[in-house]
Amino acid sequence: MSIATPRAVMPDAAFVGEVRINFARGSRGCAYVMLGHPEAHVRRETTVDRYLRGIAAGLGLHEGEGYPSTPHCLYFVKGFWALDYGHPETLLTLPPPPRGWAIRVQADRAAHVGVCLDPGLPPSRPDHVLTGTVGYKADRRLGLFPS
Repeated sequence: MSIATPRAVMPDAAFVGEVRINFARGSRGCAYVMLGHPEAHVRRETTVDRYLRGIAAGLGLHEGEGYPSTPHCLYFVKGFWALDYGHPETLLTLPPPPRGWAIRVQADRAAHVGVCLDPGLPPSRPDHVLTGTVGYKADRRLGLFPS
């Protein structure tokens, strides 16, 4: 008898601290944030891969082309950027993004998010990314635009 393990597992704060984050702007200026881990493997079911899929599932991201809207948000609160990936006690805190990226997120009220299943960022192939678009919520304006 074999035991099936889930493909997506909610990671704890220790793993989230190891996640690599890459900010980018698309050809039309849209804000992208890519999450990954140096030990990820597209074709193997490792703990790292299950945790990355857990983050993606918690954010409502999916396989396939495009960045469909999700009901989740990127938060800017008390000067910190964070994604709520569904863990009951932990947010995925992002490092300070580039100013142009932050301005675009505030203007669009959204960001495109990808979880990369390749060990490197950016991914080697687009089908190695789970994607979606999250909204934006802030406790205050960034001071970049008039209120």
